[in-house]
Amino acid sequence: MTSAPPARQRWLRLGHLDLSDLLVETFSVLLGVLLALLINAWVQARQTGHKVAEAQASIHGELLADRKRLVTMSDYYHQINQQLDAAMKTPHPPAHCDDLPEWKGLITPLLVRAAYDTAANSGVFAEMKFEDTSRIAGLYAELARYETFAYKVEDWMMGQNLAGHGRGFDASMCHAFLGDLERSAQRVQADLDAYLGASAPSP
Repeated sequence: MTSAPPARQRWLRLGHLDLSDLLVETFSVLLGVLLALLINAWVQARQTGHKVAEAQASIHGELLADRKRLVTMSDYYHQINQQLDAAMKTPHPPAHCDDLPEWKGLITPLLVRAAYDTAANSGVFAEMKFEDTSRIAGLYAELARYETFAYKVEDWMMGQNLAGHGRGFDASMCHAFLGDLERSAQRVQADLDAYLGASAPSP
């Protein structure tokens, strides 16, 4: 009586697993790791997008406030210069801009940049488009230059006032400097208008 042929053995077994089971389990582990990485990347991208949007909204609001301040200054200086123009055509022109009833002194710029500094220190700008970052930096540089110029004019006029023993600011010099301040403020305001109109946050 011939014995039955031995049962075919699987060519590879690891413990209780054969090769096909091992491949399935390996694929499942790799798929789980890949999904975890993709989810983590999506979460990080979402968080980064939120930080960028939040920074842009804060900067937008800050630039709006600076623009409002510039408009107040340029309107005031324009008003004073118009009155100086008219007064200088009279038989008794004013010797000092202080002689005008509407003269309230120079307006200190007091421009703000807290949102910009916060974004720069937190590294948000590294996540933004280079063109956007460059444009924002350029606007704040313009604001800083205007503020520096305004403070220099203020210091000079205060020095002249002290040198004149408090008699006031010379009308012709006052007219010239106020005109410079007005035109400088209007140039910065125009650049702010171009940026703020293009970058208005979506409702």
